[in-house]
Amino acid sequence: MSTQPTIEAHQIVFGYPRGPIVLDQVSCTINPGEITAIVGPNGAGKSTLLRLLAALERPQSGKVTLQQRDLHSIPVALRAKQLAFIEQRPQVAFEFSTRKVVSFGAHTQGNQDQRINNAIDRFELGQLADRPYRQLSVGQQQRVSFARAWVQIASNPSAVLLADEPCSAMDPKHALQTMHEMKELTQTGIGVGIVIHDLSSAARWADNAIVLNSQGQLVVQGPSCQVLTDQILSEIFDVQLKRHEFESQYPVIIPSRSSVP
Repeated sequence: MSTQPTIEAHQIVFGYPRGPIVLDQVSCTINPGEITAIVGPNGAGKSTLLRLLAALERPQSGKVTLQQRDLHSIPVALRAKQLAFIEQRPQVAFEFSTRKVVSFGAHTQGNQDQRINNAIDRFELGQLADRPYRQLSVGQQQRVSFARAWVQIASNPSAVLLADEPCSAMDPKHALQTMHEMKELTQTGIGVGIVIHDLSSAARWADNAIVLNSQGQLVVQGPSCQVLTDQILSEIFDVQLKRHEFESQYPVIIPSRSSVP
């Protein structure tokens, strides 16, 4: 497995026209074979950072590299074989069926009916396969979007998956299934970068964490067990948070009793 960062941001600065700077001199990495959580308060630029890493926006200064190549210098067709992106609220303009939306992921590698069928079975979409995607609930749409991304990159161990709150509208069963599938992708070498608000989930699933503050600046990046701490999180979110460790269970990060009104 490569030890080089899959995606790397180099001192990127970004702001929308006639607006303030959203991200200020941010450098960070998404490493192969790991889940990296991007956390921070509302307005910290988490989703914007993800869009820059996905080449959906261009930084005003700095650059983003994919496998040490400037991201925007890579032809779109080649980039699609290496990089998949899942929006928090996926949108489709036309009345495509669920199966058709999942099949979009196969365009990077030609028609792959078996992989499409496997994804539909894997993500329990059989009963939804012929339904119009736009008629599904947001949680169901998120599952379909992840299935599409899985078709797109699962066979490429050097690929990267970027996901913006991909489980935010899912029920607990499917949210758990989705995170298990992401962890399984990392075991093949794929790097995963995920924006997540649930700090307990970040502590449970992420190998690394990128922490942004409300000014769009990088506070720290490192192993999640060292970064998602009481002190760092309490300062960033301006509320007293406590990380609880339980034997044979996953960590839980919640407001301390002194923070409850």
